[in-house]
Amino acid sequence: MPLIIFVVIIVGLLFLFPRIRERLVEEIKALSDVLVVGFLRSTSRFGDELTEEGKSEQYRWRGQRLRNLRGLALRSQEAISRQRSAISKNEGQSKNQL
Repeated sequence: MPLIIFVVIIVGLLFLFPRIRERLVEEIKALSDVLVVGFLRSTSRFGDELTEEGKSEQYRWRGQRLRNLRGLALRSQEAISRQRSAISKNEGQSKNQL
């Protein structure tokens, strides 16, 4: 009986607080993604046919892709900061003209 009351309270709180509900749903989706990917990796035989040389090449390519992504993220952050500084500089000049 106390378990039913506890479940009813939790469900009621989820209806009253949409932010909590959205966060809970996102966490459930993330967990399901992890479980599905884990299941697929454990049941697939992908990569079993690779030689040791092929595996090392795949590892090198993966490292290169990660470095490229990090560089892209860094360049994007730098571009955003340049845009923000240009915007604030233009706003400062507009205020000085008034």
